[in-house]
Amino acid sequence: MIGNMNMKYFCTEEQRKASGSTGYFEFQKGRYKNKCWLSDSLNLRDETFDKLGLELLFIQAVPKFDYMGFTKVKKPQWKKIKQMAHAAGGEVEDAIAELTPWAEECFMEETMFTVCGM
Repeated sequence: MIGNMNMKYFCTEEQRKASGSTGYFEFQKGRYKNKCWLSDSLNLRDETFDKLGLELLFIQAVPKFDYMGFTKVKKPQWKKIKQMAHAAGGEVEDAIAELTPWAEECFMEETMFTVCGM
């Protein structure tokens, strides 16, 4: 279960809430639900997102990626993100690998996930 998993890059909503910060990108299952910080979302600090250069990775896979808004990521785009992360290696690959179990679980029930930007 993701909630009990000790993650290096991402955190659960419970962990984000405990941090007292909203400086996170939220990865939300399915379409944006008209509210943020859902219990089954994963969150990534904005500083980590920027440090790893994930904006460029997402833009290459999802040309309409919106850093400040909401971006839908469908399965073919997710596959491309994983391939590019693997090619990049290092921490980029590690961060995307950490998100993969959550994303694969999401795609079992949903056709997309939404990245809620800053």
